[in-house]
Amino acid sequence: MYIFFDIDNTLVSHRGRPHIPPDTVRALELLRLNGHVPAIATGRAAFLTMTAAHEAGINYLVCAGGSEIFVDGVKIHTAYFPDEHLELFREVSEKFPDITAAVDEKYLYAYARFEPFRNYFNSQAGYDCFRPMSELKRATMCYIMRPYTELSPEHGIFFSAPEGVRRELMRGFTEVRNELSTKWNGIELMMKHLGSGTDEVITFGDGPNDADMLRHAKIGVAVGICSEQARKAADYVCEDIDDGGILKACRHLRLI
Repeated sequence: MYIFFDIDNTLVSHRGRPHIPPDTVRALELLRLNGHVPAIATGRAAFLTMTAAHEAGINYLVCAGGSEIFVDGVKIHTAYFPDEHLELFREVSEKFPDITAAVDEKYLYAYARFEPFRNYFNSQAGYDCFRPMSELKRATMCYIMRPYTELSPEHGIFFSAPEGVRRELMRGFTEVRNELSTKWNGIELMMKHLGSGTDEVITFGDGPNDADMLRHAKIGVAVGICSEQARKAADYVCEDIDDGGILKACRHLRLI
């Protein structure tokens, strides 16, 4: 089986410094020993995924909500935010420079007022990944650091997405990307590339953007204090990762 994990609050704990809990490390080891393939399906851009992937020893990556896919270090797919709608994002970012950002394949683009987020993102990228918004030419994803419930028509593309744009409503922010990019679509593309079927896929996640992959996988596992969307889509809900939830779930499902 291919076991796809979301990163934040599923594979990586944020109690203290970001880390993979020891029980989860043990679960990954046992999954491999039993012939399974751990993989990642995350909303993070690829350059913000590599630190966690390296720590977990995972080489199968669906990143940027399905916009970037890597197999053994080779990129096999990229889907960009529609170029014709990028100007709509720029209009919002000029109005709200302290809470908007965009990413491409290597950098995060923001205004100087986005500075409070710099240290965290640089720690995940492993280098200075910040660039001024004026240098943005193409994006895989765009963000506003506000939940949808706090948005209004003045937030433009984040409040009402045009055709060709998918809007994802997260807990503390809202993101937009290519309408064809979802974690599940990315998993389907990867499995096709590998010559395997999606009936060999199990998924773990906790957020609203995990609901699709939890619903369509052979088994979907919602993790810990998950979103309502994830809980409703899942076949099984496990304990929090800091309480050994991943390891216990793998045993419950007889994967290990």
